[in-house]
Amino acid sequence: MIQPMNKYAFLVFHKDYEAFLEKLRTLGVLHVKEQKNAREVDALRAILSERAHITETLRSLRPYTTEERASSPNLPQNEEAGRTLIAEIEGELHRLASLNETLTSLRSEADDVRPWGAFDVSALTRLEEAGYALSFFTIPLARFTEAFQSAHDVLPIAEQAGKQYFVLLHHSADAPSLPDAEQVARPSRSVAELETLLDTTEEERDHLIQSLTERTQHWLPELEAYDTFLENRFTFGSAQLQADRLMDERLLVLEGFVPASEAEQFEQALEQAGYCYRQVEFDPEKERVPIQLKNNSFTKSFEFVTGLFSLPNYQEIDQTYLIAPFFMLFFGMCFGDAGYGLILFGVSTYFRLKSKDADTSLLALGQWLGGGAFVVGLLMGGIFGISLPWASDKNYIFSQDNLMMVSILIGIIQVLLGKTIGAYKKGRQLGWKHSLAGYAWVLLLIALGLIYGLPKAEIVLPPAVNYVLYGVAGLAVLVAFFYNSPGKNPFVNLGSGLWTTYETASGLLGDSLSYIRLFAIGLTGGILGSVFNQLALSCVPASGSGASVLSYVVGWIAALLILLFGHGINFGIAMIGAFVHPLRLTFVEYYKNSEFEGGGKPYTPFKKK
Repeated sequence: MIQPMNKYAFLVFHKDYEAFLEKLRTLGVLHVKEQKNAREVDALRAILSERAHITETLRSLRPYTTEERASSPNLPQNEEAGRTLIAEIEGELHRLASLNETLTSLRSEADDVRPWGAFDVSALTRLEEAGYALSFFTIPLARFTEAFQSAHDVLPIAEQAGKQYFVLLHHSADAPSLPDAEQVARPSRSVAELETLLDTTEEERDHLIQSLTERTQHWLPELEAYDTFLENRFTFGSAQLQADRLMDERLLVLEGFVPASEAEQFEQALEQAGYCYRQVEFDPEKERVPIQLKNNSFTKSFEFVTGLFSLPNYQEIDQTYLIAPFFMLFFGMCFGDAGYGLILFGVSTYFRLKSKDADTSLLALGQWLGGGAFVVGLLMGGIFGISLPWASDKNYIFSQDNLMMVSILIGIIQVLLGKTIGAYKKGRQLGWKHSLAGYAWVLLLIALGLIYGLPKAEIVLPPAVNYVLYGVAGLAVLVAFFYNSPGKNPFVNLGSGLWTTYETASGLLGDSLSYIRLFAIGLTGGILGSVFNQLALSCVPASGSGASVLSYVVGWIAALLILLFGHGINFGIAMIGAFVHPLRLTFVEYYKNSEFEGGGKPYTPFKKK
């Protein structure tokens, strides 16, 4: 549900404003009403830029991050210390990058020099002092013929990659001329020297990586502390900016929202501190009231799903408790396998137990979705691609033959629920008269569904019940066609009713058919799992075939690899499909019929972290 909010206005003398903000930050319950964009202030924009710099630094340290964290006694308490920390980290990372570049260059140079074998560079220098030079060439092997060798004073060195490496001895004053060959630069260092440099540089690089891994355990809490320090500075600076300044900026007026459940203690604290405040009325149609959701442990896990689209605005209702059971059911139907659901539940439970102080809301969501997928998978008759006996029973309601109709029926139920919520929402915002037509359409659709749908399922209603349903349908038609816009001409209402009939008929058909995806995706996952099982079993020799023990061992190893790889791929695909498609059904089909508006801004109390 959406927590009710109280709005307050505060009148503060300019000299007391910072102390007043510190008091508000200590209380930590006021959502400051934003009237100015903090990003337009250079000082605050610089803080955001520095925080982005911290984020980039943390990303650079990910390769050296381990699960271990070390407490650091030197947490940054100001910007100078924080910038010094980042400069130190960037210096070490730059040093590592330089070593990697050096290693790349040395490896490339060693690859170029290696074909020439071991030689003494100083001997080449002495040769040049004596008036001779040794030039280095390469030529395709096909051209390095005996005639070529006899025509030139060359010495072959090595053959590599279809090329002949050779040297030419000549007087220093003579320029070598070998048109068919390619002259290469004389190596400045020998292979032995380069390999020694490579070993030394690699050892230095490895020591630096080890040092980075160890120091990152201290750097991470220091960077997080610096980021928190900047965040507190930004929120305080932003709060300073939001006040209206009166009387030559001597008086400041600040406004904000406090949850009604916290209002009494908040007012008492302000009165004890001697600050001037007043609770004021507000119009949720004209200003954005912050939204704080309060739900039980089950529904709270699904607030993440609600937030992916948008929070409801203050005039709406929190539909998380209506979305949660349907989303869990849709997820399980798309997963279509009890075994996969059990894996998801087990993994989520393991990491949730392992996470002590961290936010585990997503892991709790994983537990609910995994547990739901396990139960739904059993009902659908599938576990790790194995079809359970009741899955093929045509009389079983959740059998594969009936699952398509079940999916459509579930879709119709959710769409009708959405239309009911839409009618309730309209009555809440505009008055109960405006909700009657919406309720009438829901009753009309339910009555017609029972009258014409139950006989097809071989369910016969007593005549009296049929008469009641016809009466409900007739009354609903009158309301839907002649009272859909209270206060307007009945003929105008009739035209509006006819148009609504077209929209409802086409929309209900299209929306309901969209839920077939629940059947199709779940069936596809089950078939893929079954195919991988068959492939794995085909690798194992049949019993009594006379195969050797080695054949059985190799066959079972191959089968195990196929099962792990195949079900791993199928699990990943199922996870994506089982999350995306229920989101689509919720945000498109359901939200459209419930006339969800959204646009709510999350409640963000002004407090120090």
